[in-house]
Amino acid sequence: MGNAIAIAKKELNIYFATPIAYVMFMLFVVIGSYFFLRLLGAYELASLQYMRFNAPEMANRLNFQDSIFRNLFGNLGVILIFIVPFLTMRLIAEEKRQKTIELLYTTPITSGSIVWGKYLAALVILFCTLLLTITYPVLIQIVARDQNGVEWRSVLLGYAGLFLMGAAYMALGLFISACTESQVVAALITFVLLLMTWIIGWSAQEAEGWVRELVTYLATVSHLDSFSRGTLELKDVVYFLSIITLGLFATHRAVEAHRWS
Repeated sequence: MGNAIAIAKKELNIYFATPIAYVMFMLFVVIGSYFFLRLLGAYELASLQYMRFNAPEMANRLNFQDSIFRNLFGNLGVILIFIVPFLTMRLIAEEKRQKTIELLYTTPITSGSIVWGKYLAALVILFCTLLLTITYPVLIQIVARDQNGVEWRSVLLGYAGLFLMGAAYMALGLFISACTESQVVAALITFVLLLMTWIIGWSAQEAEGWVRELVTYLATVSHLDSFSRGTLELKDVVYFLSIITLGLFATHRAVEAHRWS
């Protein structure tokens, strides 16, 4: 485990010594803030309309979780599809291109330590990225200051769902990076793969029976939406953990195959 942590530290130094992390942070916050302000404006408009038509009971039914954060988490999930490929594309592909990975092979460091070290670094970047947006519910709570404030349990579950989805995306991106020496190719393939896991749910409306249930289960958006509603279900956790396990296992096999080729 010590070797994995050492590799993770090295990767984090590279992330923060180059513009990669800072650019991704900026893009995520800027685009996320745009969606947040749009959703907040729509919530305020709906509240004013209910009050104008003397329907205070309808206004009281409005809550930040359903009106703002449920949609916001979905939008942030889409942003991750565009950001994750750029965060994972260089993790192993760049090492292979520069032949520096051969230096790791000559040390007592195992392939598992290499994979875990790089994956842990990616998770730290993901955590920092999501942490920057925690200001959204904090600001709403400060402004609200009443019984209709932020439902923190639902918000935190939404962030947990985003983190698990991002972790699954990172595992898939890491595997693609281990299969090529080109960062551009790794980024493009990862983007297409992640996009497919999102839009596959659109075809569920055209299917019926067990096919519809299967397609819905394979779509990441359906599992993220469960977290966004403030519900914690075992099938959603198992789904994301299965992708993470599969991605890391495939990455380990790819690194092992390259090591002995």
